[in-house]
This record gives sequence, C-alpha cells and structure tokens, in this order.
Amino acid sequence: MRRQIFILLAVMFLSIPARADNGSLEIFDKLKSLIISVSDSIKPAVVHIEVVKKKRDQRFESMGSGLVVDKAGYILTNEHVVDDHIEITVALESNREYQAEVIGVDKLTDLALIKIEVPEEIELTAAQLGDSDSVQVGEWVIAVGNPYGFDRSVSFGIVSGKGRVLNIPSLTPLINDFIQTDAAIAPGSSGGPLVNLRGEVIGINSRGVGRTQGFTIPINIAIEVKNKILASGKIERGWLGLILQPLNRSFAEYLGDPELEGILIADIEPGSPSEKAGLQPGDVILDFDGEKYEAEKDDDLNSFTLAVSRSEVGEKKDLQIFRDGKEKNLNITVGEKPKVKEEEFEAPFGFTVKEITDNVFRTYLLETKEGVFVSYVEIGGVAAKGHLYEGDTIIEVNRDKVSDFGAFKKLVEKYEDDKFVLFKVIRGKDHRFALMDMSKAQQENVEDDNNDDEIADDEDEDLFEE
Repeated sequence: MRRQIFILLAVMFLSIPARADNGSLEIFDKLKSLIISVSDSIKPAVVHIEVVKKKRDQRFESMGSGLVVDKAGYILTNEHVVDDHIEITVALESNREYQAEVIGVDKLTDLALIKIEVPEEIELTAAQLGDSDSVQVGEWVIAVGNPYGFDRSVSFGIVSGKGRVLNIPSLTPLINDFIQTDAAIAPGSSGGPLVNLRGEVIGINSRGVGRTQGFTIPINIAIEVKNKILASGKIERGWLGLILQPLNRSFAEYLGDPELEGILIADIEPGSPSEKAGLQPGDVILDFDGEKYEAEKDDDLNSFTLAVSRSEVGEKKDLQIFRDGKEKNLNITVGEKPKVKEEEFEAPFGFTVKEITDNVFRTYLLETKEGVFVSYVEIGGVAAKGHLYEGDTIIEVNRDKVSDFGAFKKLVEKYEDDKFVLFKVIRGKDHRFALMDMSKAQQENVEDDNNDDEIADDEDEDLFEE
C-alpha cells in the first residue's frame, strides 16, 4: 500500500507542467516539512531499552524501545520487552543511561510501565498522547523505534486496519484490538510510538509480521493500563469464565434456525460467574448488557471479549441467550479475571517451578491446581539426581502439603538446610517421590571450590614465570 501511494505521488509529480514547477511542488515541500517536524518532536520522548534476561540457566541480552509518558520518569513499553528481566537500562536521546524498575505489567495487552530516576537538572520530554478511537484507516502515520539497535529510526506509512486480532503462540492469549500499519516495525522497535501527522501518539508498537505489516496497541488501552497500574498496582478485569467459539451457518442450521446469529458457548469454567448464572455449553449468546454480538469466525469474538474485560468487577449484567429453540434472559455478576502471569521460583536444588494459574493448569493438562509445576530441571544437578523431572507437579515437601506457590516457597526456606528433602509429585497419573540429597551437593560444591583454587594457583604460577 505504501509503495502504491508513492507511485501515485510520483505520477502526479511527473504530470505537472514544467512551467508550474514552483507552485505545484509546494504541497510536497509542506508534506516533507510536516514529516520532519513530527519526527523531530517525538524523538526526544523515545528511549532505547536494553534488558539482561534469564531463562532457565541462560542469561542473554535483548533490546527494545519505550515512550516517556510522564516527566516524572514513567515509560511505556511492551511486556515482552521486559519479561524475565534481571536488569533494565534505559538510554535517552542524549545517550545518558539510567537503570529502570518495573512498576507493573499487563501480559494480556503486552504492556509494561517502567520508571527511571534522573537528576533534577535533567528534564525529560513526555510525548503528546492522542485518541486511538478517532484513528481512521488510510491516514498517514510515523513509527519511531530502535530497530536492530539503530536508535530512533523513523518509518512512514498508513493505518492499514483497526481491531485486528493477532494470534501469537503463548500460554496467555492476548486481548486483541490492534491497529495495523505498513510503517515498518522491526525487532527492537517494540515499545516505540506510532504517531499521526499532528504529532499525537496513537499507539504503542508491539510486533511486526513480515516486511510490511506492523501491529500497534491503541494508546487508549495503554493509557487505561498505565492509570490502573499507578492507581492500584494491578490490572483488574471483568471475567465470566466462558470458552467461546464462532457460530457459523452450519451450527445455526444444526440448532434449528439458519438465520441465528450470536456466539456459541463451548465450555464453562468450574466455579465461574457463568456457572453460577446457569449458563450451559451449547448456549448461544445473543445480547450482553444491551448490545448484540455475533461471530462467524474467530476474529469476531474479540468485540465480546473486550466488552467483558472492560466491565466492572461485581457489576450485574443482563444476558440474552438461545437455548433449545427459545430465547432466554439471565442475570450475571461479572467476576474478576484470574491471574494470568504465573510467578516463577528458582529453588536451591537445581530446578525452577511455576505457579499453577488457570492457563498453566489447562495448557499442561494437570491433575490438580494445588502444588507447583516443575518447568525446568538443571542437568546433573541435585534435583536431576533425585529423579525430579520437568512436568512434575510437586504436592508435598517433607510430608508437608503444598497448597500453592507461596506455601512451596516457605517450605523450601524451612527445609533447604536439611540433609535430605523429600518431594512428593504427580507425574502423569501416578504419584512418585523425588529425594534431594543435599550432602552430595555440598560435597560437589567443596570439590568445585578446590578445583577453582587449583586453577587459580596454576594461573599465578604462569604469571610469575612470565
């Protein structure tokens, strides 16, 4: 699309009579000046982010972009930019670097709010934020970021679409409402701004797909996430506990009404507001809170998901469904969406566990939500020698029950100095024991220290000989 625009402009330019050069080129000069002006105005608010991350036993560096949204040092970026971070360094346009702390993240929207502390004499430039609801398909936009480490690079394009759904392999499905653009968004650009020609930020860039398609989080969603994080430190979202799928024409005909339009309920989570309201698998949602909803394909489910997530927790809503050939009205109380970002803990026995959230429970087809899930076991470590495996669910430590993630951390602290630590686990359908022999680990540590001393002595001797 961008190429077509420039071809059109070139054709227009070539068709201008030679005698009218000066007057006719004025429009192009004005457009050029406008793009340069907008680029210059937004660049001081764009930062370069470098992150040291740790995944399992590996450390690595990654980079991204961010946008200063408050002169107090608050910066919006993507959650995937700072996920698994050990250290975050932010570089300003002046190339001055500052350490950043994470104030809060929202995995569902791929947003994070971080903060830097700068000296009083340094005045940060905050971006001018726009209104993403007023964005129109076809309008010209500018994306700014640090693709491949090239600081504050500018790309130019148009808004290609709105309300896009981007399916990314993840334990946590995104709340999708992306702005699509053909302005280049490459690795390192994530977290930078998408700006209209008035100099207003209309989105936080998230991902690029291929060479010409970028996806941006609407700035109105980003502002909402930022305000919630600053107000309470968490993101509270509405939740009904429904598993949904589109209602296509074949389903409609099967249900006895070929013209039926709505959303099909495939399953209901136990203990959820939907179960308490009396909803059943096979019901068809027709109306929620006075708004009609329909979905012929997966992308169409997004509008209903967004409406539920933006509902106030504890609020009562009217729900109209289709069941057994008849319409039925129900009343449902919106619940709070369960935690989606699972915590991780690196135990002192050479393994890592995850908190068992609803997503972890369903993804790994676990037998219970109690205990913790073993996500990594170090090769040759104490846990591996004690026959603990990735995929195990730990339900007891030294015969003490592990009710949840917090309980497991307390039990590890209680028993980590014992000679033996016994874990009871669920592996598949079976219960097994895994025994940590800490005496062997301590002996190995002593041997490693001795080896290190011998290596150091050899190096000293070599140095002396030189």
